[in-house]
Amino acid sequence: MKTISKFLYRRMPKIRQTLTRTTYEYVSSIDKQNQVLFMNYGYASLNQDQKPIHLSLQEEKFRYEIQLYHHLASFINWHGLEALEVSSGRGGGANYIKQQFKPKSLIGVDFSSKAVDFCNRYYSCVGGLSFIKGDAESLEFADNSFDVVINVEASFYYPKIERFFDHVVRILKPNGHFLYTDMRYTTELDTWHKQLEATGLVLLHEADISDNVIAALELDKERRIQLIQENVPRILFTPFLQLIGATGGGLIHHPSRIGKRVYKSFVFKKNG
Repeated sequence: MKTISKFLYRRMPKIRQTLTRTTYEYVSSIDKQNQVLFMNYGYASLNQDQKPIHLSLQEEKFRYEIQLYHHLASFINWHGLEALEVSSGRGGGANYIKQQFKPKSLIGVDFSSKAVDFCNRYYSCVGGLSFIKGDAESLEFADNSFDVVINVEASFYYPKIERFFDHVVRILKPNGHFLYTDMRYTTELDTWHKQLEATGLVLLHEADISDNVIAALELDKERRIQLIQENVPRILFTPFLQLIGATGGGLIHHPSRIGKRVYKSFVFKKNG
C-alpha cells in the first residue's frame, strides 16, 4: 500500500495538488497560536566561518526557513522593486523579504483562501505587503507587471508546471528576475532542466543545496516533531511528519541514488 501511494503521489500531479491543498487548509484551521508562518524545509549554511543573519527574537524560531528565503533573495537588490511571491503560504517569507530587502511592494498569491485571509490579517500593519487568492498556473496579472517573481518549494505540486513558467515569463518586466528553489526526484531532473530552458530566461545562478537543506532539517527536527505532536491528531502524525521534512524529505547528499530527491536554487533574468 505504501508503494502504491508513493507511485500515485509521484505520477499523478492532480492528486498531489489536491492532497497538498487539503493539508494546507487544515494547517490554517489548527494553527491557533500562529506557530506556522513558514512551510519550507529550510536552509543551513555549511560554511562555519559565515556570519549568521541577524534575526529578532520572534523570528529566531523560524531561522532555518528564513535562511532559505535569505539565500535566494540575496542574489539581487530589491530596493524600489515591485515583487510577487507565487504560493506564498502563511506569508512568513514574503514578510521577511519586505522587511529585510525593502522592495517597493510585494504581493503574495496562494491557492488557499484560509492562508490568504490569515496573511491579510496577520501582516496588516506591514506597508506595501498584500495577499490575494490565485492559481500559480493561471496568474491574473498584466504583462510586464513585476520586477521580481519568487517561488519557494511549491512548484513540485503544480500539475502543469509549464503553465506556471509561461506566466512567470509573461508577467516579468524586461530585465526582471525569477528567483526559484525547489526539489525533484533524480529521475525528473533532466525534464525539469528542459522545462526551465524552454522559458528562454537567462540562467544567472544554479546551485544544488541538498546538503544545506538536509542540515537544516536535522537541526530543526526536534522543533518540527514537537509542533506536530502538539497540534495534529495522532492518526495524522506520519503524513504530517513527511510533509514538514521530519523524516528527511527524501533528500540525498549525492544525486546518484535513484528514487531520491535533489534540492536546487536558481536565479534567472528576463532579457530586456
